[in-house]
Amino acid sequence: MTETGHLYVTWERYHRLIDLLALQVHDSQWQFDSIICIARGGLRVGDQLSRIF
Repeated sequence: MTETGHLYVTWERYHRLIDLLALQVHDSQWQFDSIICIARGGLRVGDQLSRIF
């Protein structure tokens, strides 16, 4: 966190966090048939997850 309270994440870290999320979903053995993304930062995450699953 910075003095302003904002958390800055590099693109490399952002993509790594998406990978870690995908691993957690896989390990949970969660079964789903849809992925819904929220446009305020979730589109890229949803896109990556839809390509993995």
